[in-house]
Amino acid sequence: MCEYVDILKVAAFGFTFELKNDRCFFVDEYEIYLNDVFHKTSNKNVVSIFALKPNTDYSVKIKSNEFEYDFSVRTIHPRYVINVKDYNATGDGVTCDTSAINLAIYTAPLDSVVYIPKGEYLVDQILLKSNVQIYLEKGAILRQSFSRNKLAILKGYQKDYDHLRAEINASWEGNPLDCYCSLIYGKNVEFVHIYGEGIIDGNGDIGGFWDNPKVKNVAFRPKNIFLVGCREIHITGITSRNSASWNIHPLFSQEIYLTDLKIESIEESPNTDGINPESCINIKIIGCHFSVGDDCIAIKAGKYFMTTFDGHPTRTEKITIRNCFMEKGHGAVVIGSEMSCGVYSVKVSQCLFKDTDRGLRIKTRRGRGKTAIVDGITFDNVQMEGVRHCFVVNMYYNCDPDGKSLYVRDKNYRDPDEFTPSIKNITVSNVVAKDTLGSAVFIYGLPESKVEGVKIINSHFAFVDDDKRVRECPAMMDDFEVTGNIDIFVENADYSY
Repeated sequence: MCEYVDILKVAAFGFTFELKNDRCFFVDEYEIYLNDVFHKTSNKNVVSIFALKPNTDYSVKIKSNEFEYDFSVRTIHPRYVINVKDYNATGDGVTCDTSAINLAIYTAPLDSVVYIPKGEYLVDQILLKSNVQIYLEKGAILRQSFSRNKLAILKGYQKDYDHLRAEINASWEGNPLDCYCSLIYGKNVEFVHIYGEGIIDGNGDIGGFWDNPKVKNVAFRPKNIFLVGCREIHITGITSRNSASWNIHPLFSQEIYLTDLKIESIEESPNTDGINPESCINIKIIGCHFSVGDDCIAIKAGKYFMTTFDGHPTRTEKITIRNCFMEKGHGAVVIGSEMSCGVYSVKVSQCLFKDTDRGLRIKTRRGRGKTAIVDGITFDNVQMEGVRHCFVVNMYYNCDPDGKSLYVRDKNYRDPDEFTPSIKNITVSNVVAKDTLGSAVFIYGLPESKVEGVKIINSHFAFVDDDKRVRECPAMMDDFEVTGNIDIFVENADYSY
């Protein structure tokens, strides 16, 4: 294997590789050859090659003016390849293909690939099955039903027969609440790979879910992909667009690998976050491109009520974000505000943030709980262009019905109790930000729970001309007076730079 290239994933119909360098998402354009035949050009560090033959050897050459690398790949030999058209799926964009596709998945033997060819498939919800892969050919579109009254309701939690325990099926903004079933839903499934050049379209733009988003029964909108209690799930290459709410939401899941994805929503769309791992362990987000109406990546760990549930990996830890491109959106990488079970060990590197409202954003508030601990956040080798506020840590986030109460916004010391959150050990190194519109660093901790161990090392922040600077509070909090430009602001924190 070439020492300058990592093979991230091999499947029956393709593979994904990553160039090993210190560039952020993009590199100079290079050519890709398969078996000495020109295939395509690319300018990304992470690239997927699809539409290949299963069980076939490929010699791969990538070359530019700067480098030339050679390596080989053998695609996987699937036990079965099952075409959804054989189950009477039409792909005409009018006929409901839900039953046909779900039958193809649920009758598939283990280690099969369900093949979805070019076409537009109107579906209500697709249910995943362990050890069954799904390949979306280029030109294949899975589009969720236009009418919400056709969608199933996911129960937030289901009590057992003796009413002693409950099993969580769904959540909304950190609590186990009923919501519409997602376009793709998996519960307790494992060893699934969803891949290809196809599109997952949630129809949020024309399905009515973006209208009056805070109204009950519209608020609990479906996601594009929702994984609950899953393990060893790979999603590679596809485009997720127009989600009615969050695009991809793993909950209580482990070993989730999201690679070379395109996440798209218009800027005005409400709550259309890109990828939101919640109460998950070992999540890798590599080579993804985000352009969304809300946060690009929001790392969560439930609200206080979720800390009372047993039997799940409730805290979030070991999150790797590498070689990603975040443009537009409210925040590039966000932690919280639902983080009551704790967020540990988040590593962000080789990423490019462009025209996002914030770069790193950590948000919490009194009431999240003593287990609401953020510990071990590392940013290294990140570029920012035109970001409004680069690094924001806010322990006065004014969310939820009581978000503007004196309890949340009080700047005076309060005795720590079981509802007091904490943030510590944030390291920012080798960050270059240019054309910053607002602030470089804004940190506001609680008097009773100061932000600990913030280090900013070998980083450079440059601003737009003074007449173009935005003068506003970088964080959503009450009772903060803005009197001029904010370059670096720190209150109730231990920091060094």
